[in-house]
Amino acid sequence: MALQRQFNFFDKAEVKDPEDPSKSPEIFKSIEPKVATSGRGHMVVADRSGIVHIIDKGLQVESFLAYESGRVTHIKQLRQRNILVTVGEEDDEVQVIKLWDLDKPDRNKPGPTLERSIRVQQSGNAFPVSALAVLENLSQIAVGLANGTVVLISGDLMRERTTAQKIVHQNDEPITGLGFKEQQRGAFLYIATTAKVLLYNTVYKSTQTLDEQGGALGCAVLNDNTQELAIARDEAIYFYSPDGRGPAYAFDGPKTFISFYKSYLVLVSPPAIPSHASRTFGVKETVSANDTTKLTIIDTVNKFTAYSATFAQGICSVICEWGSIYIVENGGRVYRLDEMDTSTKLDVLFKKNMYLLAINLAHNQKYDDASISDIIKKYGDHLYNKGDYDGAMGQYVRTIGRLEPSYVIRKFLDAQRIYNLTSYLQELHSSGLANADHTTLLLNCYTKLKDVKRLDEFIKTDTDLTFDLETAIQVCRQAGYHEHAVYLAEKFEEHDLYLTVQIDDVKQYDKALAYMRRLGPIEADKNLQKYGKVLLTHLPEQTTQLLVDLCSAKLTRGPSPSPTPGNASPAPHGNASSATASPKLNQQATFSPKGRHHDHVKYAPPSPRTFMSLFVDLPSYLITFLEKVSANRWPVASGSATGATLKSPTTGVRPSSVHSNVSNAYGRKVGDFNDKASTSGGSKVGPSTDQDMEERKAVWNTLLELYLADPPRTESELKGSMMVAEMNRRNKERLIKKEKCLKLLNDTEVPYDTNHALVLCHMAGFDEGIVFLYERMKMYTDILRLWIGRDETTKVMECLRKYGPLEPSLYPLTLSYFSSSPERLSSATTDLLKVLDHIDQQDLLPPLQVVQALSQTSVATIGMIKKYIGQRIETERKDRIEDQKQIESYRQESEKKRREIEDLKTTARIFQVTKCSACGGSLDLPSVHFLCRHSYHQRCLSDSADRECPKCMVEQRTVADIRRMQEANAERHDLFLSELEDADDGFEVIAKYFGNNTMAFARLIDSSN
Repeated sequence: MALQRQFNFFDKAEVKDPEDPSKSPEIFKSIEPKVATSGRGHMVVADRSGIVHIIDKGLQVESFLAYESGRVTHIKQLRQRNILVTVGEEDDEVQVIKLWDLDKPDRNKPGPTLERSIRVQQSGNAFPVSALAVLENLSQIAVGLANGTVVLISGDLMRERTTAQKIVHQNDEPITGLGFKEQQRGAFLYIATTAKVLLYNTVYKSTQTLDEQGGALGCAVLNDNTQELAIARDEAIYFYSPDGRGPAYAFDGPKTFISFYKSYLVLVSPPAIPSHASRTFGVKETVSANDTTKLTIIDTVNKFTAYSATFAQGICSVICEWGSIYIVENGGRVYRLDEMDTSTKLDVLFKKNMYLLAINLAHNQKYDDASISDIIKKYGDHLYNKGDYDGAMGQYVRTIGRLEPSYVIRKFLDAQRIYNLTSYLQELHSSGLANADHTTLLLNCYTKLKDVKRLDEFIKTDTDLTFDLETAIQVCRQAGYHEHAVYLAEKFEEHDLYLTVQIDDVKQYDKALAYMRRLGPIEADKNLQKYGKVLLTHLPEQTTQLLVDLCSAKLTRGPSPSPTPGNASPAPHGNASSATASPKLNQQATFSPKGRHHDHVKYAPPSPRTFMSLFVDLPSYLITFLEKVSANRWPVASGSATGATLKSPTTGVRPSSVHSNVSNAYGRKVGDFNDKASTSGGSKVGPSTDQDMEERKAVWNTLLELYLADPPRTESELKGSMMVAEMNRRNKERLIKKEKCLKLLNDTEVPYDTNHALVLCHMAGFDEGIVFLYERMKMYTDILRLWIGRDETTKVMECLRKYGPLEPSLYPLTLSYFSSSPERLSSATTDLLKVLDHIDQQDLLPPLQVVQALSQTSVATIGMIKKYIGQRIETERKDRIEDQKQIESYRQESEKKRREIEDLKTTARIFQVTKCSACGGSLDLPSVHFLCRHSYHQRCLSDSADRECPKCMVEQRTVADIRRMQEANAERHDLFLSELEDADDGFEVIAKYFGNNTMAFARLIDSSN
């Protein structure tokens, strides 16, 4: 491949000594030619005296002696480890390989630590090393000799004491290049001689010939990126892989050195020489070291010459490091070549209209798609301006997805270029990037071209959806081709568009409803939300049943519809999606609309709340919908309040059953209700998720509102001409709804909001429901106030008898009610006296509170309660006398105890007991006497009874335990408050604590703290 394009993509600058900018760096004036390496942030060169110099980016030099009696011939810097490999001559011209750890300074002398020294074993005379190759893991080193021998050194060269050296190749042709290609197992070794190119397999110990031509010394190098061997000959540069010779780049002229920099190949060519000059071991006899030398940099990827320059003093070394190429001349001058940035290169290529090369360059430099599309756009504009419209369209097509389509469309709107525009629009649709306007424009193009065949192919015979389906259907609808629109929607399973045409255009509601049922739950959910209102208006019963099946998880998928004309339906690719469907459906329902069987699909049903708004003008159907969904989704046992027992609003129920249910509801005992019920209507029964319970509560609340709401008044009712039969029917319907309402309120499985239900019952004036909820919430006072407000004395007395034992505050309220007016007092005097008698017998209220309740008005007289007050005064007098007697007895007993304690403290006690209190025998010494007047033999006492009387010990310990418990309870305020809260008489609890002296202990504890 000839390299005819040449550019200048590198900037050349001379490197000066940092200490003396007027001259070149001194270190490069005495180095060995071509004995240099780089990597890991530094350059390494060697001079003729065996000294190695390590140069950093600031041209600071660190030197050390590598070979005392010889010179360095080869240097290799590893990339993965900071190890430097050198080859040099020792005494008697022995070739020695040394491994230097640049991260570990030598403690005894300047320079790095020498980790390993290996002598190259040669049979017979010693020959110089002409090539070197090192594996990065330091498991193998290959050494090529001038006599054509290749020595392979194997082993862990950094750890093992001994290494294995083996001659893997031996011939008369000098070795000019070596290189390892690493494999997962073992490695390949490239061997270049002056006559051949060989490949040695280090695993199978076999050698194969890659080429019958070799290369000169310095003209064979391994590309570290591609692991290919490059050999430069006079006519071209060749690349070799284990499979053989690969591509070649024609580059005529002799070469003395090649190297790689990134994806560039750096060539050093000597000056032109006479054609009769001969080559010996790769060196031209007539070439002088100081002759003008040419440097060429080739871009091997894009196949052009990136830089070319001459150096008058010849090139000593080429070193690549720090993102630049350093050229060292034989006279010691150093030049740095810096690559231009990619944008500058592209500008040069744009000026020369080399857009294809610019595109390739942008690809190689990993430009993003947007930048590459911009270059392609410029190329297309260039071809368009030249009049090559077909070629320009070919480039514009490549920019689809990045370039705005309107930019291209505007250029080809001319009628003469409509064919190119059609091609572009087809590609735009094939890429799935066309919008509605593009589809419309393409259809118009087909119309103008009168290409009916392509139009039919675009609409009917294309098995892949390559156009905006919604736009195509819209165009067909506008043209009146509803059959074609239905065909497209049905073929590509665009259910939303299909239903739109059937409902809005054709008005075939029954087919639309049947189509929804066949689609399954996901599509039915989405489309019922959209079209449910219209369908309920025209087909209320069928639509309600479909909604019931959907929300009850009973929707079955019928046989899928298939379009009559055209090919079979492909997989859906349309724009419409199920994004608006319920999340539960999207997560769990899995089905294929193409099925031909009535399969029951398992799915999580959507929320009934989603569809409640569709029944705005159809409350009776909403009741039917909610009742059936509730019965299907949350079935309960027979006899429960809700569930399967719920009936349609039109189903007849005997009115008498309503009254029986109401009386049963209020005939229950208060204790049957949950003690903790306050704002919650019931408790959960059975496993149920929180979300499912929320759905059930929503259905419950809606049904309650519907049951309590009055049916809409008919026209005849508004005119006052309602017939008796119609009135009876409406009354019967109200009774049925009340019965259902009580069943809902009695549902213990739904933790409904009792306050919300109470508000609804109040708004509807449903007294039975109000009383039921008050009773459930233990708001007995409100029940009493309700009947007081209704002025129903019988209900008031019934409420007092039922709830009075649980709520004593009902009695003052009842007394106030009886005495609120003279008329009521006169009619309820007997009841008032009964209440007073009950209060007196049960001691429910203090007399003062009774008097205060009756004295709120001037209706009641003192004579009415004279008997009650007299009895209370006599009872309290007797209680006071009894309490005084008991207090006096406690005072005398306490005084007696004090005297006994004082006698024990001040008066000596004489013990005259003659018998042991334990064994009953005569008392003899040693004996033990206690102040409680009990005496014992010492032998009759156990060790634990040394200080306590065995007979009095139990009683004393009981007292001590009681005292300790009182001390402990003095800090337990929670026990005191709990006992105070649960007690009927709180004052009695406080008096008990004072009597037990617990309060005194509490004060002592507080004072000590």
